Amino acid sequence: MKQENCIRIKQLGNVLQIIVEIPWQKINGQNQWQEYFEENPVKTTPNYWAMTTEKILKLYKKHGNVSATAKASGKSYYITEKILKEEQTRQNKAKRLTEIENVRKLAESKISVKDIAQMIGKSPETVRLWLKK
Repeated sequence: MKQENCIRIKQLGNVLQIIVEIPWQKINGQNQWQEYFEENPVKTTPNYWAMTTEKILKLYKKHGNVSATAKASGKSYYITEKILKEEQTRQNKAKRLTEIENVRKLAESKISVKDIAQMIGKSPETVRLWLKK
């Protein structure tokens, strides 16, 4: 059997201290939003920017021109160019990281820095900097 309310009584000289413990939900009730969201769960909307980026990249592969891509997507030239530059930057970073990893693998196999630089077409100083990192 569950006891809902707890009552404690203490005698402090001429005074009786009566403590009634009432659960918080009995006073304020349940959180109304919690019940609402249980009945009506929040629907996640697709990311607008991700959808726009994907659409512009597909159109750019088809057209190969920033102006034509902007007209076909219905977005401004500025937004189209910005998205394409971000994608190009991301691809360049990925390419650079793979080159750095290849240089490290070659360096582990005891190949000289000058030979590595000639193989990948970079300067020896660049290869040294990559190996320091």
